[in-house]
Amino acid sequence: MAQPYKFLQVSTTIFKVLACIALVVQVVTGLILVIRGGEPVLIGGVELPVRLVGLLNFVTAAMYFFSFWLMGSLIRLLLDIRGQLPGGQAGRPGGA
Repeated sequence: MAQPYKFLQVSTTIFKVLACIALVVQVVTGLILVIRGGEPVLIGGVELPVRLVGLLNFVTAAMYFFSFWLMGSLIRLLLDIRGQLPGGQAGRPGGA
């Protein structure tokens, strides 16, 4: 019997992998900007020092990680709740 929520089960893993990738990429980018420095960056009509932009990358890394991880966890929670409902997949072969 095919699992009706296979896409959602896979998406939990995808969101958690994306969370880790986003964290690593943003932190590495932030470190490069903080260490190397450089010319000020024009953002929204305001010139910001590159090192400040690097620090903002750390904040962005935390936000992306939290958002993606939360999304994956919420989908997993909803699948677990669905499995416990009458008529859910709990107790069936191949169920969640």
